Amino acid sequence: MMDHDDWLLIAGAALCMALMAAPAQAASTDPAKAHPASPNPTFANPDTPGLLDGKPAADVANTTDIIFLKQLAIGGRAEVELGRLAVDRSTVAGIDQFGRQMVKDHGEANSKLASLARGAKVELPRDLDAEHAAVRQQLQALNGKDFDLRYVESQIKDHQKAAQLLIHVIGSGQHVGVRQFAADTLPKVMEHLDRAKQLHSELTGAGPPKGQIAP
Repeated sequence: MMDHDDWLLIAGAALCMALMAAPAQAASTDPAKAHPASPNPTFANPDTPGLLDGKPAADVANTTDIIFLKQLAIGGRAEVELGRLAVDRSTVAGIDQFGRQMVKDHGEANSKLASLARGAKVELPRDLDAEHAAVRQQLQALNGKDFDLRYVESQIKDHQKAAQLLIHVIGSGQHVGVRQFAADTLPKVMEHLDRAKQLHSELTGAGPPKGQIAP
């Protein structure tokens, strides 16, 4: 019989495979359509109340919820740290404004996420993972346009990942609060993604001249 750690390992691998298989167009999914009326007990913990009756408790996090909460917490922390770095390093008005928006929006989302995790009895990571720490280190070594372009590229990548995570937990999570948080957060993440793509186009020559990035 599998113990709890084995269960988490298998569930985590399955979630990663699902996200890798998700098409790029998934980020445009309508949250209302992706948010089913009843919880989905995918990868529910073996001791979840009501699981054996086919009616798992809506206030208990399944493994999909747990992985989501932890990964989004890491991503949200990175957004705040890198946003502050953009405010300090960038000389382009649009990127400075974007960095400030990331600090504000993700700071607020991080507080809500922390409260939600406490209620779901999920302990969140306190540090960045290796991938985000490496991006932070790279950005700290850059200045000028090199910094601006690398920062915006990292924002596109991270917001694409965040959108996929949100869409996945909306459809496969169990905890009703987690799923509602994801549905409420997805539009803002898509807004950030669109703005990051716009900034990237402007920086690479498709928009205003250098130093005149539109807000």
